[in-house]
Amino acid sequence: MIKSKPYNLTSNNTREIKDVFYLIALQGMNYVMPLVVYPYLMIVLGAEKFGYIGFSMSITQYLMLIVDFGFNFSATKQIAIHKNNPQKLREIFWSTLFAKVGLLMVSFILLVIFSFGVPPFQIYRSTMFVFFTMVIGNTFSFVWYFQGLGKIRFVSMITVVSKLLILPLTFILVKSPDDLGIAASVQAGVFVLSSLISIGVLKRHNDFPSWYRPTVNQLSAEIKSSYPIFLSSVATSFYTALFAVILGFFSTPEEVGKYAAAEKIMRAFCYLIFMPVSQAFFPKISALSQTSTPKAVKLVGKIAYLVAALMVVVFMLLYFLSGCITSFLGNDYQGLDTLFKIMAAIPLLVALGGIAGQLGLLAVGGEKEKKKFQYAYFIAGVVALIIILLLVPKYTSVGASIALLVTEFIVFALMFRQWKRISRVIVSLSD
Repeated sequence: MIKSKPYNLTSNNTREIKDVFYLIALQGMNYVMPLVVYPYLMIVLGAEKFGYIGFSMSITQYLMLIVDFGFNFSATKQIAIHKNNPQKLREIFWSTLFAKVGLLMVSFILLVIFSFGVPPFQIYRSTMFVFFTMVIGNTFSFVWYFQGLGKIRFVSMITVVSKLLILPLTFILVKSPDDLGIAASVQAGVFVLSSLISIGVLKRHNDFPSWYRPTVNQLSAEIKSSYPIFLSSVATSFYTALFAVILGFFSTPEEVGKYAAAEKIMRAFCYLIFMPVSQAFFPKISALSQTSTPKAVKLVGKIAYLVAALMVVVFMLLYFLSGCITSFLGNDYQGLDTLFKIMAAIPLLVALGGIAGQLGLLAVGGEKEKKKFQYAYFIAGVVALIIILLLVPKYTSVGASIALLVTEFIVFALMFRQWKRISRVIVSLSD
């Protein structure tokens, strides 16, 4: 039996590793800017008004979830596989775009029903409608297309430019709690500008596929392919966006503001490392899985070890610097250090669970693994809903933070278990 050469992470993935560092630099700007802007908004607007921002952004995440519908994984994978087939690329591009526009209309109808039909949430109505422009911008951002072509650098550069042009307006225009509407408009403006630049880049580089009118069957096929991932994302939203929504129902905007502050800062540190790795390697692993599945499995394992080491550093920063961050934000955020300590381990769980799920089950696996990915989030989503309803009425933001930690651990455990079982089978068959 002839053994294959060891799969070297650096020599075999030079472009992807360069992309990771490139993206970390760009994403660093992406996440450092919010880490500057959000604390400013937290201080100037106060916990109550920042609660309006946190709540409305949570609703917006749900609506963006509907429009994305899992295309950021399913369409990205299909484009990575068929990027050298112009006709197939046209079909995937226009079918995905048509589906997203249709879902955008659905999301607007849901927003109208939600904002006018649920009395406790009517106080957030105007802010929610301002944030809906983020959903429109996100619909035409084409992240899935750039990523599938291996041009994720374009996306990061576009996002950085948009934030550099728009977010500084926060410090110029937002001076008091009365400027809540302006603050919301500035945040949403980043997504609108980003979509406009994306369209311009596609046209300038002649990357826009020529016009193609998808059939009903093709639209149906795109939605069907993304449906399991969409359901997984819905389940995920129980402990990302929904926690703030439930907290807003049972508690005050101040408590929502505290929870949103801790959660956004924590996720900014988390995604600073995890997202560049996922974005750079997802197309590579998707394509590699078609030619050499064992090599794809080994690559996922090497990435997991590297990211785990980096996330341990993030844990230490969040846990031991929690008091400093709380003091900086001021008296409105008393007790925030407790939330940071509870959430400190979440970036490690999110990253490892994400690698096992996104780079493992989705990029390497097929339809069967896609369902495993879906089931893991379903189980976690049900558990999350039970925990949050038990803890939030009594413990408010602390209860929401504990529920978030427990849920992320469940996701990690389920994803890791499924990936470990599948990867063993793949490696054993290759021996």
